[in-house]
Amino acid sequence: MHSIVEQAIALRRNQQYEESRAALAALINDIQYGAIAHLHTAWTYDNQGLEQEALPHYKSALEGTLSPHDRLDALLGIASTLRSFGEYSEALHYFESALSEYPNAIEVQPFYAMCLHNLGRHKEATALLLKLLLATTNSEAIKGYQRAISLYADDLDC
Repeated sequence: MHSIVEQAIALRRNQQYEESRAALAALINDIQYGAIAHLHTAWTYDNQGLEQEALPHYKSALEGTLSPHDRLDALLGIASTLRSFGEYSEALHYFESALSEYPNAIEVQPFYAMCLHNLGRHKEATALLLKLLLATTNSEAIKGYQRAISLYADDLDC
């Protein structure tokens, strides 16, 4: 079964989306592999720009048993897809679930910030991005202003 998932991943990477989904279809109802099959099926649709078709597969993946890494990917995938449809409140729920379950997953933060922006929460979004910049930058020029940027991140109006 694991080899089927690996084969489907290889097909998706080669842009053979239909073939990838066909391989995964054999696993969709499998108790052990169904959730991961749904997740990879969602990704094939996302890779094709068919996000609407991806949504039910993300939801089914999240209802099943996934590894922590795959669960994070599913939460980020569904949240990003919902945000792209303008479903900002529902997307926010999934972003916040991802951040709650995986507080060290900094890759979620830029997408979460975009969702906050979409909801008109511009200060929160900007502050989050400034803090992320400070936490991840290798730029000595930025680090030279770390104290000031940190203060502004806490109070953008000062």
